Amino acid sequence: MFGRNLELSFEFFPPRNEREYESFEKSVIELSDFDPAFVSFTDGAGFSKNREIIRAVEIFRKFSRSEIVAHITSCDKDKTDVDKIINTYLENRIDSFLVVRGDCPRDEFLMDIDDLESTNSEFEYASDLIAYLKQNNIDKIGFGTFPTGHPEDDDIYQTISTYKIKVDQGGLFSATQLFFDSQEYLNFRKKIQVLDNYVPTYAGIMPLISYEQAIRFAKICDIKLPKKLHEGFQQCNSKDQERSFGIKYITEMCNELIEENVDGLHFYTLNRYKAFKEIYKNLDEKFKK
Repeated sequence: MFGRNLELSFEFFPPRNEREYESFEKSVIELSDFDPAFVSFTDGAGFSKNREIIRAVEIFRKFSRSEIVAHITSCDKDKTDVDKIINTYLENRIDSFLVVRGDCPRDEFLMDIDDLESTNSEFEYASDLIAYLKQNNIDKIGFGTFPTGHPEDDDIYQTISTYKIKVDQGGLFSATQLFFDSQEYLNFRKKIQVLDNYVPTYAGIMPLISYEQAIRFAKICDIKLPKKLHEGFQQCNSKDQERSFGIKYITEMCNELIEENVDGLHFYTLNRYKAFKEIYKNLDEKFKK
């Protein structure tokens, strides 16, 4: 599952209503043809808000045999909550987990923002939950990381230190928050690859279809948009032009990453497929092998 270069993976969120389930199933059918190494399903802060992850997984399994990775947020849970969640997932043949703290970005990698009324100090940090999972014989554990630095960190070296702690506690792989400049990922990877505990770090990719979307997600994730992205969108005179520019921009960024042997591309699908397919058809052929 993890560890090979140039892996492809997708992220989904559990649908909230029947209309979204129909759209989700259509996307799963379209994307399963690409045989992703794994797919992840987000978990809203508060397990009661997970919007029927198991139902979504069952739909996915009708069309694909790819590995399922379930998100778990740490800041809002105690050990009883986690034990219940883990048992539910294990009963449904899900034994891979991606741990995020759950408060930054507030929507745990881009989905719907869930208000956090309180935090639980048992798992104040994602590394605390990673350690707990490892103690409970969970081996396939991933975590989120931040190529431009965590918004709460003093500098990038604090982010790297946190990365190392998460691996030391049992993290087997990581997926980055989205970014819009390939050099940001490459600079970050260069710094962490020299660590004695480097693990595969998949580049989080958001297909862009509008300037408004780019601004919105940059705000959610507390990152800055590159000047060239701003300028490119500002030169567009229609929504169609914005979509074409956004797809072209992300395609070129992915190819730059592929050329540098990125560990993998982890696409935040937003439960859609068309933008990804437009990007994929123009990706470097060595990614498709």
